[in-house]
Amino acid sequence: MKLLILLDLIFSICLQLYGKAGEISKTDLSGKDGHPSAYSDVREVTRSARSSPIRISKENHIHKMSINNKPCVTVKSGTRLILECQDGLEGRSKEYFNNKTPYSEIFPIANPGTGPVFIEDALPGDVLEVEIHDIRLSGLGYIQLNKNQFVDNTPWENVYAEAEIKGTYLLYNGLKMPIQPMVGTIGTAGLKEIYCQENGDNGGNMDARLIKKHSKVLLPVFTEGGLLAMGDLHAAMGDGEVFGQGVEIGGEVEITVRVRKDLKIQRPMVFLTDRIASIASNADILAAKDQAINDMGKFLVDMCGFNSIDASSLIAFYGNLAFCQVVTARKTVRMEIEKKYIRLFNPKTLPF
Repeated sequence: MKLLILLDLIFSICLQLYGKAGEISKTDLSGKDGHPSAYSDVREVTRSARSSPIRISKENHIHKMSINNKPCVTVKSGTRLILECQDGLEGRSKEYFNNKTPYSEIFPIANPGTGPVFIEDALPGDVLEVEIHDIRLSGLGYIQLNKNQFVDNTPWENVYAEAEIKGTYLLYNGLKMPIQPMVGTIGTAGLKEIYCQENGDNGGNMDARLIKKHSKVLLPVFTEGGLLAMGDLHAAMGDGEVFGQGVEIGGEVEITVRVRKDLKIQRPMVFLTDRIASIASNADILAAKDQAINDMGKFLVDMCGFNSIDASSLIAFYGNLAFCQVVTARKTVRMEIEKKYIRLFNPKTLPF
């Protein structure tokens, strides 16, 4: 009888510990800069979140992507998460505009990345697949423009404009326009430490419009756990991000993370329902173009079973080269090909 009472007590305690969906906030975790120094509490949350996504507060963010960052959460491959993301200026855009804060002061803290997330069994040489299920935007976005970005003579030196999100539309200057939510900054920790405003072979501030709902972002893993982080959401942005901004906004991104040991890539790729894309960033935009093209060719040969001639022919016939962003020190370019054309050349089972 005593044994039954003891077992019932243990069961009740377990329900209290593990019965709620996991949420990671800065106050839940201890460690330098709000990041944990141990993973025990985080693993407990992971176990409790089997039926609900783990929510990571925007308070858990980084300004640099680095292998030295301590993770805010540890999860297994296949875990679903919701990452709350601040806008690119941490909600202080109007303050910076009104105070005329110089860009040199803003740069180090721009594009805060929520995370980093440690994914178990992700090892250097693996690929981290981030499937984006949804991007839910906050209520108000903004854009800042200066006189160098106006196409005619205007008395305005600088302009700060807001756009309100209403369902699937944004209201800008009295006009109702469709939203096109996307993730501007997403990456793992690379071998070289970079600010979240920068980019590299590990991803970062790529500003690729294809990184949106229903896309799968493939990121190379350079350190154990990957250390995934993301932020810099846009409600709308054109290819190239020609003025350095779209509609900058906060929100939350619902994702599933998976470790892919069947793939090998050097730089980020994106899989969509109808196309795939290789992405490269380089200070020389022509070098970025070459890397994106070569990466696509190598993927077709190594991962899809093409021979070199067919891979190059497919790229020449149906490949589309596009700018992602042309405003940072390292420009970002993508090469994309529709899946239907890939299957014309190789109808076998493909890894996407």
